[in-house]
Amino acid sequence: MSRIRLGAWQTFVSICLALACFIGLAQSQELGAIQAPPKGSSFTFEVKATGDKPATMSLWQVPGEGLEVHTLKGLVRNVKGRIGSQTLEQATPYNCLAWEITKPNDPKFRGEYLYAIVDNALCCYLERQSSGEEKYYVKPLALFRFPLRPEDSFKNSTTFYLHLPDTGITLAKSYTSKGATTDTIEAEVTVGQQEQITTKAGTFPTTKVTVTFRSHTGRFLTSANTTITMERWWSEKLGYFIKEHDDILMDALIDSKGTVNKELVSFRLPSP
Repeated sequence: MSRIRLGAWQTFVSICLALACFIGLAQSQELGAIQAPPKGSSFTFEVKATGDKPATMSLWQVPGEGLEVHTLKGLVRNVKGRIGSQTLEQATPYNCLAWEITKPNDPKFRGEYLYAIVDNALCCYLERQSSGEEKYYVKPLALFRFPLRPEDSFKNSTTFYLHLPDTGITLAKSYTSKGATTDTIEAEVTVGQQEQITTKAGTFPTTKVTVTFRSHTGRFLTSANTTITMERWWSEKLGYFIKEHDDILMDALIDSKGTVNKELVSFRLPSP
């Protein structure tokens, strides 16, 4: 009897391992050339934000210092656009990598980034945070094209809709109202050379990627033109960035500017 049970257990384990390999292979095929760590990986960054609050808040940062934890929740399939509580059924669905952002010094904060996978590129698609603020990019905005090639560069642009529950303002109440808005964003991406970067988490070979965002939001007195220059040092070994520097300039009724710096201090990579 014990041999029968042992044989059945070995068969069960073999089936589970085969299934896990099949799922891993399927997800690998869906990711294509995209570099990503295993599901459940987490990266803890030391964050320093300086300057004017309106500027740094465009990147969900309050001036000051603290920690930020980025956790890969996994691959989410067939994600459709959303504005507020409304899912846009007519929107094109995309497979997305879902990242969760938490801040140990602010337990109430929770951010979520859904990066669409389009033609071996990671693209901005949906961004949400615990305050209820939500941003939806009608056409995914490409930030990283893999494999990363030094001196590669490209531009792309799209329309985005921003839901701001704290102010009672929804800049686009529904998908069909897009003709009444002019909220636009452009990303100019340049891939730099490989660099050895040392952080508190260790030294890594990286590729520097610079993304310059130019966006227009609001109307009349609330109109603002924002330029964000984001430099990220991407580690192929980790499948994520290990350092970031942002310069923010907001041209509005009252101008504001700021900087945000992030450096990896620790990370956890579960077995694939």
